[in-house]
Amino acid sequence: MATFCLLHGGWLEPSCWEPLADRLRDRGHQALTPDLPLDDPRAGHADRTRPALEALGATTDQVIVVGHSASSGYAALAADHVPGALLVHLCPRLGPFSSPPGAPPPFREGIPFPADRADGTTVWDPEVAIETLYPRLPSAVARALADRLRPLAPPADEFPLTGHPDVPTALIYAADDELFDPAWERLMATEVLLIEPIEIPGGHFPMLEDPDSLVEILEGTERDAGPG
Repeated sequence: MATFCLLHGGWLEPSCWEPLADRLRDRGHQALTPDLPLDDPRAGHADRTRPALEALGATTDQVIVVGHSASSGYAALAADHVPGALLVHLCPRLGPFSSPPGAPPPFREGIPFPADRADGTTVWDPEVAIETLYPRLPSAVARALADRLRPLAPPADEFPLTGHPDVPTALIYAADDELFDPAWERLMATEVLLIEPIEIPGGHFPMLEDPDSLVEILEGTERDAGPG
């Protein structure tokens, strides 16, 4: 059995992991869902990674750190601090790591991302979020998620690594991701991480859309992860 440390992406809170975490625990794994201070403009990368490391503590299990979307960088930092950890980028925004020459833009065209507020944070209008982020989810679920979205602040410092950490890594991308171009994610996997990505059907929130299928894939990452 393994300990999965599940890091939520921007604007989200740990509750986005509940369906997947429940299934991991049903299978005998430990599932940790630390709350990252992504809404705090005073928080640097170490501050945003610390909740994951504190949650992991001194566990002796196999650790698999999963970073969704904007938390891909924080997941990389956490995995780099845990000996023997595996790293999973899930529908990642690999912003801290340079795109290869000729790469397409990472975002799909026409996404109505929220504008910066006076303090540099962004926050979604719930109605826009329902239509943009959660078109595949039941309306009641989408409404509940949109109402709980939080502000997102840029980190207070520069990313501390000059390249991707040398840890076994898997990248899972969604074929119909509403936010990120799958071609960009495939290219980041093969040209930057030097691994073969795992394509799954569906959109940007597989842990909510199809947690049963995702748990099967995550259980296989110990076997399938590349060199990182």
